Amino acid sequence: MDIKDFVKEALLQITAGVKDAQEQVRDSGGYVNPSVVASAPGKAEMAHFALMESGQNVFLVDFDVAVSVAESTEGGAGAKLAVASLFSLQAGGKAGATSESTSRIKFKVPLALPLDSASKQAFDAARRRDDEMVNR
Repeated sequence: MDIKDFVKEALLQITAGVKDAQEQVRDSGGYVNPSVVASAPGKAEMAHFALMESGQNVFLVDFDVAVSVAESTEGGAGAKLAVASLFSLQAGGKAGATSESTSRIKFKVPLALPLDSASKQAFDAARRRDDEMVNR
């Protein structure tokens, strides 16, 4: 799997999982990714990275990916960067030299998750009340 496909699928599945869980958790009296104004003092690094104007929390998704680079002289193929896998299938009977190296890449991707709709309504109402008090 290419790194771009791995990262894309990971972020899509995280977002879809949060979205899918929100209604069920709300039915149990909780919230998944509620809209919040601030984290507890000293705990912001554990809770979220930032807060968007819309009230969405921005989290840093940590990736630590093992990648392999395989170079082959067969058929003029060049190097290809891919997520390392545990199993590798080799096609037999082809002439050519192949070399492969594995490395790790660590990076973070900011991700604003979908807000719980009930929490978002409460956040927006509180913001309107605050704005009205400032404008009086």
